[in-house]
Amino acid sequence: MRELTAEDFKKAIPNPFYDKLIKEVMVPVRREDYAVFEEVAKMNGETPELVMKRCLRTSAKRLKETE
Repeated sequence: MRELTAEDFKKAIPNPFYDKLIKEVMVPVRREDYAVFEEVAKMNGETPELVMKRCLRTSAKRLKETE
């Protein structure tokens, strides 16, 4: 399987269900908290936002299980 290029993504069709599946929000984060996510992201070779998203998803699953 070949690696996708920027050109491939330019040709992509946006997900028509995005607005039904995703709720975009803006959450203020203290700088010292962001630094923690940034450090973990560097160790994993990803962005701090992806780390925060994963943590939020995990927390949501745990909250759902305790209900």
